[in-house]
Amino acid sequence: MTDAVYFGLLGPLEIRYAGRTVPLQAGRQRAVLALMLLQPGHEVTAQSFIKYLWDGEPPAGARNTVQAYVARLRRTLRESTGSDTAIRTGSTGYALAAADEAVDLTRFRSLASAAERHLARGQLAAASHQLRDALGLWRGSALQDVLCDLLQRDEAPALEEERLHVVERLCDIDLTRGGPGSPAAALSLLRPVIAERPLHERPWCQLIAALYRCGRRAEALSAYHDVARLLYAELGVEPGPDLRAVHRSVLDDVDVEWPPRRERATVCGAAPVHDAWSEPRQLPGGPPEVAGRDAEADRAVRRLTTPPAAGTVPIVVVTGAPGSGKTALAVRVARSLADRFPDGQLFLPLADPCGAPRSPGALLTDALYATGQTDGAQPPCPAAQSARLRARLAGRRVLLVLDDATDAEQVMPLLPGEPGCAVLVTARTELPALTAFHGAHRLVLDALSPQASLALLGQIIGAERIAAEPHAAAELAALCGHLPLALCVAAANLAGRRFTSVGSYAAELRTGDRLALLSLCGGGAVKGTFDRSYRALPAPAQRLFRLLGSTPLPEVTTKDAAVLAGLAEREAEEHLQRLTAAHLASEHAPGSVRLPGLLRLYAAERARAEEAPSDLNAARARLLRRQLVPLVG
Repeated sequence: MTDAVYFGLLGPLEIRYAGRTVPLQAGRQRAVLALMLLQPGHEVTAQSFIKYLWDGEPPAGARNTVQAYVARLRRTLRESTGSDTAIRTGSTGYALAAADEAVDLTRFRSLASAAERHLARGQLAAASHQLRDALGLWRGSALQDVLCDLLQRDEAPALEEERLHVVERLCDIDLTRGGPGSPAAALSLLRPVIAERPLHERPWCQLIAALYRCGRRAEALSAYHDVARLLYAELGVEPGPDLRAVHRSVLDDVDVEWPPRRERATVCGAAPVHDAWSEPRQLPGGPPEVAGRDAEADRAVRRLTTPPAAGTVPIVVVTGAPGSGKTALAVRVARSLADRFPDGQLFLPLADPCGAPRSPGALLTDALYATGQTDGAQPPCPAAQSARLRARLAGRRVLLVLDDATDAEQVMPLLPGEPGCAVLVTARTELPALTAFHGAHRLVLDALSPQASLALLGQIIGAERIAAEPHAAAELAALCGHLPLALCVAAANLAGRRFTSVGSYAAELRTGDRLALLSLCGGGAVKGTFDRSYRALPAPAQRLFRLLGSTPLPEVTTKDAAVLAGLAEREAEEHLQRLTAAHLASEHAPGSVRLPGLLRLYAAERARAEEAPSDLNAARARLLRRQLVPLVG
């Protein structure tokens, strides 16, 4: 491919043309190219560039700066290749117009997919050839010289998991095919993987099998004892059934069966054979698109479909401020993935209609019933129900959508025990335990961009009304805090008033009781959504939230909050962390938070309703004295 442009990110970022490397400036220009290489042919929105390049703290004129980076990248490509068509400008951003074979990541994925098709037809030699070609495209760690914290945190590990999955598949083929040289080839691939992922059991299984087949039985036994000690020391667990099966074969000095046949222990309450599987098709209806959420939807799809680490289940947790469209995004993503999970899509509301968390027992009963478990065969307790659900999901491809989780303890009993399934969770608060113990990927929904807000309004009331009053529409979007729920409610109200101008309606919101006006006659109010998140807070955090809404300061530090609430600084910090975890406040700098527009109005309303005027005056006076002391000094 010497006469075409070739892009590589599976190692140091590179551009090659006519047999030579095209020099590329360091810094954010490389991050811009990397973002487009991750989605070749697809538009990367300006908002996504801004989010990745400045991690939530963009400078003034960030959009113009992005345009300048793209212009420099275009100029570099034009001067080096003579072509000005590699980067395409779209309606909302930019896309890399490159053939599939011109991007190493796309070529890698294409080869891996082709190998899976060969495997499905039993063509092991062809699959092995494709996978080796795919691994040959890697020149080091993906994105290794791209200085972008979000890319290194969100994308580089996912790409590495894709590589490790291909390594494992290739080793599976080598061990299954047998023959001279195959086990030794597997050994050369496995040792670096185990060094990188020492707690993943499947590579150890493969290593032990390969050592035995190379005639190195003592080393195979030693490797088993190494991993057994490591698992116990680090996790306090015994080796899993695959490792035990391989170890038993080596001990008995019989050829290791590959893939190993698991000796599944009989689980108390395991599903009887006669319980038929019923494919759940439970996804609710919803809008076909969620304006401004393309980047988030794409990231969720990649996380849920990227082959996970051995023995793990892909989990994505969608979180964000109340009204940010978490459920709408989850339903959109789940519907787009329905074909990839042919055994069903399970949708479980984890809260009742009043917002109270549902019990694990009730949720497990619903999940088992949805998969065909009859009422008369229900296990007697939640622990047995959880085991039954894992047994029923084993070996199947099911997508579980768990909506509106209160905490990780609600989610954990519902998690599948084996790969094949995937889990998409929406939550009002952070669920760190899912990340720490189950490798969940967190996806935070911020407010929409002004452009996306206008697009969402236009979907409901018509783009022509937006175009007729662009400034009024922009004000309406700002009054809604760029929150999808508020925008949808406002647009629905406006759609029913065909003879009311956008400007008149915006004026009503500006001068009236905005939270009361942002409601629908048939139910569905912004205030109700805020209520659910607010009521879930402990009382001290609720009080601090109210007091923050009563202060005129746009931002407060931890010390300000402590003075305002009359608390020790450590206590104030803990309550602020609860507010940010619930997305009722946002942290814009270490130790400094603010309440976004509509949430500030809501907090002030709660303060007027629940705080005595004298207490509010005293809190504001304490804060005023703190603000004045430095000036007097």
